[in-house]
Amino acid sequence: MLVKICGITSIEDARWALRCGATALGFVFYSESPRYLVPSKAMEILHSLSGDCLRVGVYVGSPAVPPPAGIDVLQLHGLKSEAEICAFGKEVWVAVGPGEIASFPHTDLLIDTSWGRGIVADWESLRSVQRPFILSGGLTPKNVSEAIRLFQPLGVDVSSGVELSPGLKDPDKIREFLHNARAASESDLEGED
Repeated sequence: MLVKICGITSIEDARWALRCGATALGFVFYSESPRYLVPSKAMEILHSLSGDCLRVGVYVGSPAVPPPAGIDVLQLHGLKSEAEICAFGKEVWVAVGPGEIASFPHTDLLIDTSWGRGIVADWESLRSVQRPFILSGGLTPKNVSEAIRLFQPLGVDVSSGVELSPGLKDPDKIREFLHNARAASESDLEGED
């Protein structure tokens, strides 16, 4: 299962998340976000990483210029249709609410109505989603196990749920989130046997 720690702003947080088992890291390139990274800082962090993980560039709208070298996936928020996607040859996840899914029939989905505000998605509305998706929005170390049990998502994505303050991660919360996500995912797999 994919487990993404988003809103990475420092080398220390990135390395710690990977040591704890994150399979993806998110870097925010939206200037109005408190987790915004200038591309040069993102490059510094990206070049410092060793190990295998997905490196996700988070944008509002499609990026106007190619993402920094080392970004594997574009996570695009605020789009209305697939015609707006400018992928620069990268994999794309479109971040949508459940009511917007039909506009993106050919694009991988990240369900997120929170936009980094830590607001839990309306889980009842997710029951009708008939496609695989990554779950985001208001996840924390305390509720990630239940989310995985209920929805068996392709992955989970957290930002504010593992922070001391916007952009500053809490090492203990990262460790607990990743431990709980792994345990819930492994429990689901055992239940399928």
